[in-house]
Amino acid sequence: MTKRGVNVQHSMQGVFVFVLLGLFAMMATLIVLLGAQMYRGTVDHSEQNNAYRVLNAYVRSMIRAEDTLDSMSVEKHGDVTALAMKETIDNEAYVTWIYEYEGSLYELFTSLDEAFDPEDGTAICRANSFDAEITGSLVNVRMTDGDGEPCDVQVALRCAE
Repeated sequence: MTKRGVNVQHSMQGVFVFVLLGLFAMMATLIVLLGAQMYRGTVDHSEQNNAYRVLNAYVRSMIRAEDTLDSMSVEKHGDVTALAMKETIDNEAYVTWIYEYEGSLYELFTSLDEAFDPEDGTAICRANSFDAEITGSLVNVRMTDGDGEPCDVQVALRCAE
């Protein structure tokens, strides 16, 4: 009788160990899943913030880099509104176009004699809209990033009349 009681007690200890091991495995899996979800959320938020900052900083720095007297204008080519920044290099006239095309912000650097074709540009980052206006010495650009968040850039031209 003693032997049989020991076997029952020993098998109950084995079941208890397996239950604890299973509970530990479930909790470890749950913690890994929660950590992965938090990491994914952090990465998504970081990417969204970086896209907004790139959009804002790119447009602002391009306007400041081309801040020369009478160099900027806003032009409409079909349904594309573009900010044109003209410059002369070695007695040749060039223009840098900044515009939104097919869900991205584009840049196109070309000779002033070349016709504007939005497909020729280089995509910079995602953007859903782009609208620019120049009022006196103030360049105001209204955009939305790839996620639909508004991004406004206002730059006062230093070389304006």
